[in-house]
Amino acid sequence: MKANDLIKAILYPLTHASVLLPIIFLWLLMLIGRWGGMLGLFLLFLTIPAVFRLQMMLLEARALGREAPTMDVDFFNWSGNAWSLFPVPLVLLAGWAVLSAAENFGAAAGWLVLLFAGIVLPASFAILAITHSPVQSLNPSAIGRLLEETQATFWIASVTMVIVAWLSIQAESLPWMIANLLQMFLLSSFFSVLGSLIEPYGLMADVSIPDPLEATEEDIADALEKARTVVLTHAYGFVSRDNREGGFKHIFSRIAEESDVAGAWAWFFKGMMRWEQQQHALFFAQHYVHDMLQHGEKIPALKVIMRCRLVNDQFKPFQEDVPAAIEAAESSGNIELAAVLKRV
Repeated sequence: MKANDLIKAILYPLTHASVLLPIIFLWLLMLIGRWGGMLGLFLLFLTIPAVFRLQMMLLEARALGREAPTMDVDFFNWSGNAWSLFPVPLVLLAGWAVLSAAENFGAAAGWLVLLFAGIVLPASFAILAITHSPVQSLNPSAIGRLLEETQATFWIASVTMVIVAWLSIQAESLPWMIANLLQMFLLSSFFSVLGSLIEPYGLMADVSIPDPLEATEEDIADALEKARTVVLTHAYGFVSRDNREGGFKHIFSRIAEESDVAGAWAWFFKGMMRWEQQQHALFFAQHYVHDMLQHGEKIPALKVIMRCRLVNDQFKPFQEDVPAAIEAAESSGNIELAAVLKRV
């Protein structure tokens, strides 16, 4: 990693609103929680998962070479994506070990434990982001393999963690409000650097540390169904909060990653048609029809149009797709549909 890239990774939380704004928001919540009595304690309880989930999402995004995702209400959920909360016990355990070593055996012992944690913890966090498996993140062979593959640059993550830990401790001498904000920024900078170090090695494609047993076709189909269901459920959360654009964007991102793009479009459309409010599926269908017409899938596009018109007879494709839909209807002999599309 070049010095310029390292500086960009360190400053990433300050230069990108998708990270900076959540940091400020979470900091304000912690301020309210600190001074809010029993209600404040409850607020702090809700904020803890969001703080660490933000770091893991930042790490994962930077390791994939993507922009960090926008924080939403799911970040505050203790039950969803439980793997992303596993850094909490790891950090607490490391902190306890450092303090215990320093108190019982002197400052040198504390530094020694901190240096050991600086080697192991970044590798563990990286494996957690790669595999989403807390068990794998504690696997010595997985940690060893990752360190071996990234030995040319991974030491930067260890040095960064030790520096961040030292600066966070020094920040305790500042007023609590300033110290907490500085510590939040330092934490996010560390995870940004860690993800940026992983990205050049393409390790996010290596989700099997160690390699799993070969999956059967049934296993693959079941895993695909579950993955799509998670995406559809997440999208429903966006849509139900009047953020249809965000929900669709989440689905489009998943479709773009699929090997069977046509099958993915059909699956998500079918799933949305089962929602209580089917008008969302109709808006989604406009995008679906656009994609099919763009790829010359005329008959499937016409079938979707007719199905949507059974739900709402005012349904029509996007305005720019109407001529292509009319041409497809006429060429297939569906003169009645063509006539309807000319009127809408």
